[in-house]
Amino acid sequence: MQHTWQRENIIIIWFIIGLLLVLIISIAFIILLMLNYKKHIDTQHQINLLNQQHSKKLQLSSVDIQEKERQRIGSDLHDSVINALNILFLKSQAGQTDDQLVESIQETIQLTRSISHGLNPPFLNYASLENLIKDLFQQWNIFYTIKLYINKRTSFELTTEQKMHLLRIIQELMSNIHKHAQANQVEFQLRLSEKAVVFAMRDNGKGFQSKCDNQGLGLQNIQVRASLLKATFKYKQQQSVGTVFLFILPQITKP
Repeated sequence: MQHTWQRENIIIIWFIIGLLLVLIISIAFIILLMLNYKKHIDTQHQINLLNQQHSKKLQLSSVDIQEKERQRIGSDLHDSVINALNILFLKSQAGQTDDQLVESIQETIQLTRSISHGLNPPFLNYASLENLIKDLFQQWNIFYTIKLYINKRTSFELTTEQKMHLLRIIQELMSNIHKHAQANQVEFQLRLSEKAVVFAMRDNGKGFQSKCDNQGLGLQNIQVRASLLKATFKYKQQQSVGTVFLFILPQITKP
């Protein structure tokens, strides 16, 4: 009888011990879950904070770029169109022939059209990227020997926003070449595929260092637009002279 009672006590004790172990394991598991959840919340908070900071930085850069571009537009209008109109006015006062005045008017119209195309490329919504790029480089043919190579391996078309950012980047590169490179040749290679849009721009100017000392508005403009496109880019100095700009916009999908 006593032996049976002792055995029942032992069973009860082991049962209680088992319950305690299960309770301890359950509490430890709950604590671990809470810690992991808290860590996840903290990590997500840090990610959101970084994203907000990055977005704010992009917005500030965009505002600065827009203001600088307005100043540049005003400068282009003043230095080009207004001066051309002043010259046209002086020619009319000097009594030049109608043919000479017509020629000056046509030159002024072409100049205005060139500035207008730079601000708002025509048929942006409907034209393909390769045709827009061809139109862009035609405006620079009088200044440079331009070699243009296009390799298209997809029927997908980019969105209007993507085309706009890409054109602005190429315009910025050409503007930098015109202002700083002292080049007379430009080579542009474009490859369009379902995986990526890749282009390389080369010039035969005075080299990499002269362009990258000033990390100013032009490079900021390119950085902001590349970030918005989720693209990457880099400059490379050629072995002899000139600079190469490489740009990759990956994972192109059908709009």
